[in-house]
Amino acid sequence: MRYRLVLACLAATIICAPAAQAQCMKAMGEARAQGYLTVGRFSDAAGRAETAYILRLTRPVCLDGAEDREARKGTRRVHLFSPDARLGRNIQRLVGRNVIVSGTPFGQHTSHHHAPIVMTVTDIRTR
Repeated sequence: MRYRLVLACLAATIICAPAAQAQCMKAMGEARAQGYLTVGRFSDAAGRAETAYILRLTRPVCLDGAEDREARKGTRRVHLFSPDARLGRNIQRLVGRNVIVSGTPFGQHTSHHHAPIVMTVTDIRTR
């Protein structure tokens, strides 16, 4: 009987711990994240190939937004992009490294977004 109780408590702790530790970013606010930068190959809704930079986080994060469609529960993946060509080259150069990223996050809402949270990068550097 005691073993079942201990196992149930241990299972609840393991299952609930990541959600309880998730830090929240504010949608369309300034935010920072750190993790391992990867590149992924995806297909859009029409089947065309796309490349996306995905930040694999060390800890789960969530996203709070003014609207429910912006809210995201704890995730360990953030899709990074920058409309600035110089910053885009820096992102590409840092693939395979641990980085700290600053930018403006928002919730995934198109087939071109390849993680639950998308971030417009304003700065990226190695950790």
